[in-house]
Amino acid sequence: MAPDAPLPIDSSRAEGAPLPLGDGGVAAPAGERGRATGQPSLHSRAVTSFSWSVAAKIISQGATFIGTLMLARILPVADFGLFAMGQVYLGFLQQFLDAGFLQALIQRPKLTQAELAGSFWLLLVGGFVGFGGSVLARPLLDSLFGTPGIGLIIVVQSSILLFLPFRTIAQAILSRDVRIEELSKREVVLSVLRVGASIWLALHGAGVWSLILPQIGVEMAFSLSCYRCAGWRLTGEFSWSTLRPLMSFGVNITASRILWFAANRADQFLVGRLLGPNALGLYSLAWQFAGALPQFASATLSRVAFPLFARLQEDAARLRGAFLALTRYTGFVAVPAFAGLAMLAPDLFAALLKPTWRSAVLPLQVLCPFALLNILMSLGAFLINARGRTGRNLIFNFLSLLMTVIGVSVGAKLGGLTGVTVMVGLSSIPVAFLFIRSAMTECGGTVGQWAAVLARPVLATLAMCAGVTVIGLLLRARGPVLRLASMGSSGIILYVGAVLVLAPGIFAEIRNRHAG
Repeated sequence: MAPDAPLPIDSSRAEGAPLPLGDGGVAAPAGERGRATGQPSLHSRAVTSFSWSVAAKIISQGATFIGTLMLARILPVADFGLFAMGQVYLGFLQQFLDAGFLQALIQRPKLTQAELAGSFWLLLVGGFVGFGGSVLARPLLDSLFGTPGIGLIIVVQSSILLFLPFRTIAQAILSRDVRIEELSKREVVLSVLRVGASIWLALHGAGVWSLILPQIGVEMAFSLSCYRCAGWRLTGEFSWSTLRPLMSFGVNITASRILWFAANRADQFLVGRLLGPNALGLYSLAWQFAGALPQFASATLSRVAFPLFARLQEDAARLRGAFLALTRYTGFVAVPAFAGLAMLAPDLFAALLKPTWRSAVLPLQVLCPFALLNILMSLGAFLINARGRTGRNLIFNFLSLLMTVIGVSVGAKLGGLTGVTVMVGLSSIPVAFLFIRSAMTECGGTVGQWAAVLARPVLATLAMCAGVTVIGLLLRARGPVLRLASMGSSGIILYVGAVLVLAPGIFAEIRNRHAG
């Protein structure tokens, strides 16, 4: 599908005048603006967007997974550790410099050209400040991470910040109109190109730069492509009075996201600091496997869930129904996926990776159930924000950061990398409970109702695990490839069979919702 034609912005429009809107106060696509009728319904757009997001993410995650396996056979462990260190710093800056504008723009009932242009210019200034600060802080970064040369890597990665405004404004416009498929199409193409470029550079001796340079090129291409597709064009308008409501809403969002990011990356920073690049490389790979599904959920569920919850925030019954339905469907996919990954991890690593990576198997197995909690917890966080309780998320994310720091510090002293992994997992349980309990309270439900929708996915997964365990014991003398193929295929068959017995109507229910 070709990108929408550019939307001409009349420079004579009075400042603050609203842009043309689709149904429900969502900015309409360029090709549909001005039509009084004939627009797809919110439900239809949501289903289309979600379907495209799932399909695109499956392809991009699959390409990334295969690419990671190939790169792990080419690059040393330390290169992955250096790249992870740079991602910690860059991710923190991105959370801070976004300033909550993406969520604030999505929640606005109407958008004006002054709001969009003003947000862009403010974000651009922040991008230059972030990049310039990285350049000036290069020697300090080497000292902070305790790794000579990491400062240069971070400076190069920080160039991504200069393209952040294009991405943020375009994503806000496309998300408001529930045109997520436009983001997904571009994401999948660029993800495959990134993997190919990384492998080519690694084979030609680029080392850690084979991970960094393709990342920068893809971010630049994605941001500019989305800007062109969104049908909005930049003007020089800027007004503090117009931006003030957006900034007010974004304060708690930004602080909460910074704390959330810090909580999710503090373990990597501390592992690198306390145990060194090799341990961080192993830990990072374990999280890369365990975190693949949470990243998938973030790129699919979050894009649709937050706008949907925001639309339903005043209707507790419908909000509760939507939240529990998303939790249930997520459970049917995520619970068996994580259980299967934990069971297959030893054979997976033996078949696909060098022996130097075997030490990451146990951390991966321990992290799997807690990565599942992260997905379920994130759905609760979206609902809490949609209800305007951003301060509550801020408190919960602060507690998450505190628990993570304590867990990593204690775990590193008690048992090295294994101790860290166990303590990080255990520290996430009480915080996850707070998120879920608060979300259910906001929509008029109970934790018991939330747990009930996960009962059948858990029971079906236990049946699958029992069968796979027996098959694994019968094939214990066989090679890892045969065991992997046999246990994986039988696990899928056993799980589907268990679901058909325990929840016979689930597939028809999903099909009817999609058709509706």
